[in-house]
Amino acid sequence: MRSSIRYIIFPGLIALVIFYLTCIVDVDSIPVPERMFQYDKLVHFAMFFALSAAVFIDYYLKHGGKPNGYKWLLFGLVIPVIYGGLIEVAQENFFSRSGDWYDFIANSMGSMTATITALFYVYIKPKQ
Repeated sequence: MRSSIRYIIFPGLIALVIFYLTCIVDVDSIPVPERMFQYDKLVHFAMFFALSAAVFIDYYLKHGGKPNGYKWLLFGLVIPVIYGGLIEVAQENFFSRSGDWYDFIANSMGSMTATITALFYVYIKPKQ
């Protein structure tokens, strides 16, 4: 059990930081230039890329470089995407922020990009 906790700490901290930044921090306190593209979607993408990448790396290391593919995808892709959706629902219903489909799409794309990257480095790159 103790060895499993080591692999949960970093992704767990990232998940808490994501929750804090997306639900607790007041949107009006973030300085944004008026003529800026919607950088917040890029931030959502990056946060969920980091979350999924941390899960993939830690799960990979925990299992000695031979992760169970289905569980690896469950923990690294499915759960972060569901977490992103739940955050958007929570923003809409419980916090002074509004849930946004585009944020959810950016969250999901970040997790999917981390998934593709992890699969490439584990299954495709070693064969080359």
